Amino acid sequence: MYSPDLSLFVLDAGIKLLELERAELLYLSLSDLVQHAHGPGDAEADAFHSAVDARVGRLAELGAVVGLIADHGMNDKTNEDGTPRVVFLEEELNRHFGPDSVRVICPITDPFVKHHGALGSFVRIYLREKLELAEVMEVAAALPGIALVLDGKSAATRYQMPLDREGDFVAIGDTHTVIGSCRAEHDLAGLNGHRLRSHGGLSEQIVPFILSHPVSEAYREISENRRVRNFDIFDFALNGAQ
Repeated sequence: MYSPDLSLFVLDAGIKLLELERAELLYLSLSDLVQHAHGPGDAEADAFHSAVDARVGRLAELGAVVGLIADHGMNDKTNEDGTPRVVFLEEELNRHFGPDSVRVICPITDPFVKHHGALGSFVRIYLREKLELAEVMEVAAALPGIALVLDGKSAATRYQMPLDREGDFVAIGDTHTVIGSCRAEHDLAGLNGHRLRSHGGLSEQIVPFILSHPVSEAYREISENRRVRNFDIFDFALNGAQ
């Protein structure tokens, strides 16, 4: 999981399947380890993306309609001294309202801590005590690094999430800030000295949307008249490419 070769192997496997004419449709999912660890212009990032580009070129040479998409953008979330820029929101709110007043859940949490230390820019907050929701949201919104707070219903509606699994409210960090629960729940040693690069905020919604072929007039109109989402790449590649 912690090697760029994982992604290159996936692309090489896809190329081999096309060369052997054993596939009509391929979905090749890559790791974002390099993008988490290295910013644009870093030697490691340039070398990796050059290798990816060569393989994408080979897929196109073999006659494939190639669609390239990302699940999220990536921004530097680091202080000037190189330390991660984190708001430990559960600690902050419990300090204000009392111990165990709230519980902060980080949905980005996964076992691959070298990517981002389970830190992203979106969290869900649950009230454990009989607190006024509006008051807790106001305190959270006033913290430096917090860009937006929304009650659970508003968040579910705005971001198309199931209401029955939503928190009492959500908090979203600004472009260069991640939100954690408390320090004890985040292992930052796995970053190995790299600047923290992560996602989950509004600033990471914009991603590349690339097709190897031009699209039909009807699909050009779609892209001009409504917001195109990353999952639209399937429709564009399968039905819109000329």
